[in-house]
Amino acid sequence: MAVPATPGIRSRALAEAAVAAALEADWAKAVDLNQKIVQATPDDVEARNRLGRALLEQGKLDKAKASFTEVLKSEPNNSIALRNVQRISQLLENKTKPNTTKSRTQPRLFIEDMGKTGILRLINPAPPHVVAKFSPGSEVQLRDHDRLLAVHARDGELLGFLEPKVGRRLLGLLKTGNQYVVAVVSNDQQNPRVAIRETHQSPENAGRVSFPGHHRPIETKERAYIKGTFFRGIREKDELEDSDETDDLTAAADEALDEESEHAIKQPLVAEDDDEDDDKDE
Repeated sequence: MAVPATPGIRSRALAEAAVAAALEADWAKAVDLNQKIVQATPDDVEARNRLGRALLEQGKLDKAKASFTEVLKSEPNNSIALRNVQRISQLLENKTKPNTTKSRTQPRLFIEDMGKTGILRLINPAPPHVVAKFSPGSEVQLRDHDRLLAVHARDGELLGFLEPKVGRRLLGLLKTGNQYVVAVVSNDQQNPRVAIRETHQSPENAGRVSFPGHHRPIETKERAYIKGTFFRGIREKDELEDSDETDDLTAAADEALDEESEHAIKQPLVAEDDDEDDDKDE
Protein backbone atom coordinates (compact mmCIF):
# COMPACT_ATOMS: atom_id res chain seq x y z
CA MET A 1 0.00 0.00 0.00
CA ALA A 2 1.34 3.41 -0.93
CA VAL A 3 2.49 5.61 1.93
CA PRO A 4 0.63 8.95 2.03
CA ALA A 5 2.82 11.92 1.23
CA THR A 6 3.82 14.03 4.21
CA PRO A 7 2.66 17.68 4.25
CA GLY A 8 6.22 18.84 3.55
CA ILE A 9 6.60 16.61 0.50
CA ARG A 10 3.17 17.60 -0.81
CA SER A 11 3.97 21.29 -0.35
CA ARG A 12 7.24 20.94 -2.28
CA ALA A 13 5.46 19.09 -5.07
CA LEU A 14 2.83 21.82 -5.29
CA ALA A 15 5.55 24.50 -5.31
CA GLU A 16 7.39 22.77 -8.15
CA ALA A 17 4.16 22.49 -10.12
CA ALA A 18 3.38 26.16 -9.44
CA VAL A 19 6.80 27.23 -10.71
CA ALA A 20 6.35 25.08 -13.83
CA ALA A 21 2.94 26.64 -14.46
CA ALA A 22 4.37 30.15 -14.18
CA LEU A 23 7.25 29.35 -16.51
CA GLU A 24 4.70 28.08 -19.04
CA ALA A 25 2.58 31.22 -18.53
CA ASP A 26 -0.38 29.10 -17.33
CA TRP A 27 -1.55 31.73 -14.86
CA ALA A 28 -4.89 30.14 -13.95
CA LYS A 29 -3.11 26.96 -12.90
CA ALA A 30 -0.45 28.97 -11.07
CA VAL A 31 -3.14 30.79 -9.08
CA ASP A 32 -4.87 27.54 -8.15
CA LEU A 33 -1.68 25.78 -7.04
CA ASN A 34 -0.33 28.69 -5.01
CA GLN A 35 -3.69 29.22 -3.31
CA LYS A 36 -3.58 25.61 -2.16
CA ILE A 37 -0.10 26.15 -0.71
CA VAL A 38 -1.11 29.36 1.05
CA GLN A 39 -4.19 27.69 2.52
CA ALA A 40 -2.03 24.90 3.93
CA THR A 41 0.91 27.09 4.99
CA PRO A 42 -0.16 30.74 5.39
CA ASP A 43 3.39 31.83 6.30
CA ASP A 44 4.88 30.69 2.97
CA VAL A 45 6.00 34.05 1.57
CA GLU A 46 7.37 32.57 -1.64
CA ALA A 47 3.97 31.06 -2.44
CA ARG A 48 2.30 34.38 -1.68
CA ASN A 49 4.72 36.16 -4.00
CA ARG A 50 4.03 33.63 -6.73
CA LEU A 51 0.28 33.97 -6.12
CA GLY A 52 0.56 37.75 -6.39
CA ARG A 53 2.47 37.49 -9.66
CA ALA A 54 -0.09 35.08 -11.15
CA LEU A 55 -3.01 37.29 -10.10
CA LEU A 56 -1.22 40.33 -11.52
CA GLU A 57 -0.79 38.54 -14.85
CA GLN A 58 -4.55 37.89 -14.85
CA GLY A 59 -5.19 41.59 -14.35
CA LYS A 60 -6.61 41.09 -10.84
CA LEU A 61 -4.62 43.99 -9.42
CA ASP A 62 -6.40 44.44 -6.08
CA LYS A 63 -6.09 40.75 -5.21
CA ALA A 64 -2.47 40.70 -6.35
CA LYS A 65 -1.66 43.73 -4.22
CA ALA A 66 -3.32 42.09 -1.21
CA SER A 67 -1.13 39.00 -1.67
CA PHE A 68 2.08 41.04 -1.84
CA THR A 69 0.93 43.14 1.13
CA GLU A 70 0.59 39.97 3.20
CA VAL A 71 4.23 39.18 2.39
CA LEU A 72 5.31 42.63 3.60
CA LYS A 73 3.55 42.12 6.92
CA SER A 74 6.03 39.38 7.79
CA GLU A 75 8.95 40.55 5.64
CA PRO A 76 8.81 44.35 5.26
CA ASN A 77 11.96 44.40 3.11
CA ASN A 78 10.99 41.61 0.74
CA SER A 79 12.27 42.98 -2.58
CA ILE A 80 9.89 41.07 -4.83
CA ALA A 81 6.81 42.19 -2.89
CA LEU A 82 8.03 45.79 -2.65
CA ARG A 83 8.68 46.03 -6.40
CA ASN A 84 5.32 44.55 -7.26
CA VAL A 85 3.34 46.73 -4.86
CA GLN A 86 4.99 49.76 -6.44
CA ARG A 87 4.24 48.42 -9.91
CA ILE A 88 0.59 47.70 -9.10
CA SER A 89 0.15 51.12 -7.52
CA GLN A 90 1.45 52.69 -10.74
CA LEU A 91 -0.98 50.64 -12.82
CA LEU A 92 -3.95 51.40 -10.57
CA GLU A 93 -3.15 55.10 -10.44
CA ASN A 94 -3.15 55.29 -14.24
CA LYS A 95 -6.06 52.86 -14.67
CA THR A 96 -3.81 50.63 -16.76
CA LYS A 97 -3.95 46.86 -17.13
CA PRO A 98 -0.77 44.78 -17.26
CA ASN A 99 0.23 43.14 -20.52
CA THR A 100 -0.27 39.44 -19.80
CA THR A 101 2.85 37.34 -20.32
CA LYS A 102 1.77 34.68 -22.80
CA SER A 103 5.08 33.16 -23.86
CA ARG A 104 7.23 30.78 -21.85
CA THR A 105 9.83 32.47 -19.66
CA GLN A 106 13.31 31.69 -20.97
CA PRO A 107 15.72 31.44 -18.02
CA ARG A 108 18.59 31.13 -20.49
CA LEU A 109 18.18 34.81 -21.32
CA PHE A 110 19.48 35.61 -17.84
CA ILE A 111 22.52 33.36 -18.12
CA GLU A 112 25.91 34.50 -19.30
CA ASP A 113 27.22 33.28 -22.63
CA MET A 114 30.35 35.30 -23.24
CA GLY A 115 29.90 37.83 -26.01
CA LYS A 116 26.42 36.57 -26.93
CA THR A 117 24.32 38.09 -24.15
CA GLY A 118 23.87 41.61 -22.82
CA ILE A 119 21.80 43.32 -20.13
CA LEU A 120 21.15 46.79 -21.49
CA ARG A 121 19.52 49.93 -20.12
CA LEU A 122 16.76 51.67 -22.00
CA ILE A 123 17.17 55.37 -22.66
CA ASN A 124 14.24 57.72 -23.22
CA PRO A 125 11.94 55.03 -21.80
CA ALA A 126 8.17 55.12 -22.10
CA PRO A 127 6.20 56.68 -19.20
CA PRO A 128 6.38 54.68 -15.94
CA HIS A 129 2.82 53.34 -16.20
CA VAL A 130 3.63 51.96 -19.67
CA VAL A 131 6.84 50.25 -18.56
CA ALA A 132 4.98 48.83 -15.54
CA LYS A 133 2.66 46.90 -17.86
CA PHE A 134 5.39 44.43 -18.76
CA SER A 135 6.66 41.74 -16.41
CA PRO A 136 10.29 40.63 -16.27
CA GLY A 137 10.60 37.78 -18.72
CA SER A 138 8.17 39.30 -21.24
CA GLU A 139 9.52 38.98 -24.77
CA VAL A 140 9.95 42.20 -26.72
CA GLN A 141 11.35 43.17 -30.13
CA LEU A 142 14.11 45.28 -31.65
CA ARG A 143 13.22 47.69 -34.44
CA ASP A 144 15.17 50.20 -36.50
CA HIS A 145 13.95 53.72 -35.71
CA ASP A 146 15.77 56.39 -37.71
CA ARG A 147 19.18 54.75 -37.15
CA LEU A 148 18.41 54.14 -33.48
CA LEU A 149 17.51 50.70 -32.14
CA ALA A 150 14.13 50.82 -30.45
CA VAL A 151 12.60 48.25 -28.12
CA HIS A 152 8.93 47.54 -28.77
CA ALA A 153 6.41 45.28 -27.09
CA ARG A 154 4.92 42.57 -29.27
CA ASP A 155 1.81 44.71 -29.73
CA GLY A 156 3.99 47.48 -31.14
CA GLU A 157 4.11 49.74 -28.08
CA LEU A 158 7.40 51.62 -27.80
CA LEU A 159 9.25 50.94 -24.53
CA GLY A 160 12.47 52.84 -25.15
CA PHE A 161 15.78 52.87 -27.02
CA LEU A 162 19.19 51.28 -26.61
CA GLU A 163 22.23 53.47 -26.13
CA PRO A 164 23.18 54.79 -29.62
CA LYS A 165 26.60 53.15 -29.64
CA VAL A 166 25.18 49.76 -28.70
CA GLY A 167 22.25 50.22 -31.05
CA ARG A 168 24.44 51.03 -34.05
CA ARG A 169 26.49 47.90 -33.47
CA LEU A 170 23.45 45.63 -33.18
CA LEU A 171 21.73 47.29 -36.16
CA GLY A 172 24.73 46.44 -38.31
CA LEU A 173 24.71 42.86 -37.11
CA LEU A 174 20.95 42.54 -37.64
CA LYS A 175 21.17 43.89 -41.18
CA THR A 176 23.84 41.33 -42.02
CA GLY A 177 21.87 38.36 -40.78
CA ASN A 178 22.25 37.99 -37.02
CA GLN A 179 19.18 37.10 -34.97
CA TYR A 180 18.39 37.91 -31.34
CA VAL A 181 15.78 37.16 -28.69
CA VAL A 182 14.94 40.00 -26.30
CA ALA A 183 13.05 40.14 -23.01
CA VAL A 184 12.34 42.63 -20.24
CA VAL A 185 14.72 42.19 -17.32
CA SER A 186 13.65 45.08 -15.12
CA ASN A 187 10.51 47.22 -15.28
CA ASP A 188 11.96 49.60 -12.69
CA GLN A 189 10.63 52.94 -13.89
CA GLN A 190 13.95 54.63 -13.07
CA ASN A 191 16.15 52.04 -14.71
CA PRO A 192 14.35 49.73 -17.15
CA ARG A 193 16.53 47.05 -18.75
CA VAL A 194 16.27 44.31 -21.32
CA ALA A 195 18.20 41.10 -21.86
CA ILE A 196 19.37 40.44 -25.40
CA ARG A 197 20.73 37.10 -26.52
CA GLU A 198 22.25 36.23 -29.88
CA THR A 199 20.46 33.15 -31.24
CA HIS A 200 22.01 33.06 -34.72
CA GLN A 201 25.24 34.44 -36.13
CA SER A 202 25.33 34.82 -39.88
CA PRO A 203 28.45 33.67 -41.79
CA GLU A 204 29.04 37.29 -42.74
CA ASN A 205 29.46 38.15 -39.05
CA ALA A 206 31.83 35.32 -38.19
CA GLY A 207 34.31 36.59 -35.64
CA ARG A 208 32.21 39.63 -34.72
CA VAL A 209 31.08 39.71 -31.09
CA SER A 210 27.63 41.05 -30.33
CA PHE A 211 28.49 42.25 -26.84
CA PRO A 212 32.19 43.07 -26.35
CA GLY A 213 33.07 44.59 -23.03
CA HIS A 214 33.64 43.84 -19.41
CA HIS A 215 33.75 40.04 -19.32
CA ARG A 216 36.66 38.71 -17.30
CA PRO A 217 37.92 35.11 -17.61
CA ILE A 218 36.96 34.23 -14.05
CA GLU A 219 33.33 35.11 -14.82
CA THR A 220 32.97 32.72 -17.72
CA LYS A 221 33.46 29.49 -15.79
CA GLU A 222 30.36 27.37 -15.68
CA ARG A 223 29.09 26.86 -12.15
CA ALA A 224 26.04 25.07 -10.87
CA TYR A 225 23.76 26.39 -8.13
CA ILE A 226 21.12 24.03 -6.86
CA LYS A 227 17.98 25.11 -5.00
CA GLY A 228 18.73 28.80 -4.87
CA THR A 229 16.41 31.48 -6.16
CA PHE A 230 17.97 32.54 -9.45
CA PHE A 231 21.51 33.80 -8.70
CA ARG A 232 20.90 33.98 -4.93
CA GLY A 233 24.09 33.60 -2.93
CA ILE A 234 26.53 33.97 -5.80
CA ARG A 235 27.80 37.48 -5.26
CA GLU A 236 31.25 36.51 -3.96
CA LYS A 237 33.55 39.52 -3.98
CA ASP A 238 36.38 37.57 -5.54
CA GLU A 239 34.22 36.74 -8.56
CA LEU A 240 31.94 39.71 -9.22
CA GLU A 241 33.20 43.25 -8.84
CA ASP A 242 30.25 45.04 -10.43
CA SER A 243 27.94 44.36 -7.48
CA ASP A 244 25.32 47.03 -8.23
CA GLU A 245 24.67 45.70 -11.71
CA THR A 246 24.72 42.12 -10.44
CA ASP A 247 22.12 43.05 -7.81
CA ASP A 248 19.90 44.50 -10.55
CA LEU A 249 20.12 41.29 -12.55
CA THR A 250 19.54 39.15 -9.47
CA ALA A 251 16.42 41.08 -8.55
CA ALA A 252 15.11 40.95 -12.09
CA ALA A 253 15.67 37.23 -12.41
CA ASP A 254 14.08 36.65 -9.00
CA GLU A 255 10.99 38.52 -10.13
CA ALA A 256 10.90 36.75 -13.48
CA LEU A 257 10.79 33.34 -11.82
CA ASP A 258 9.67 34.16 -8.27
CA GLU A 259 10.92 30.83 -6.95
CA GLU A 260 13.82 28.44 -6.62
CA SER A 261 15.33 26.92 -9.73
CA GLU A 262 16.29 23.25 -9.60
CA HIS A 263 18.43 23.56 -12.69
CA ALA A 264 22.16 24.15 -12.87
CA ILE A 265 22.89 27.64 -14.15
CA LYS A 266 25.92 29.57 -15.19
CA GLN A 267 27.24 32.63 -13.46
CA PRO A 268 25.23 35.86 -13.97
CA LEU A 269 26.12 38.30 -16.68
CA VAL A 270 27.79 41.57 -15.83
CA ALA A 271 25.76 44.34 -17.43
CA GLU A 272 27.24 45.54 -20.70
CA ASP A 273 27.95 49.28 -20.84
CA ASP A 274 29.74 49.00 -24.20
CA ASP A 275 32.14 51.83 -23.42
CA GLU A 276 35.00 50.11 -25.17
CA ASP A 277 35.88 50.57 -28.82
CA ASP A 278 33.31 48.62 -30.86
CA ASP A 279 35.81 47.77 -33.52
CA LYS A 280 38.47 46.15 -31.38
CA ASP A 281 37.10 42.67 -31.90
CA GLU A 282 36.56 42.99 -35.65
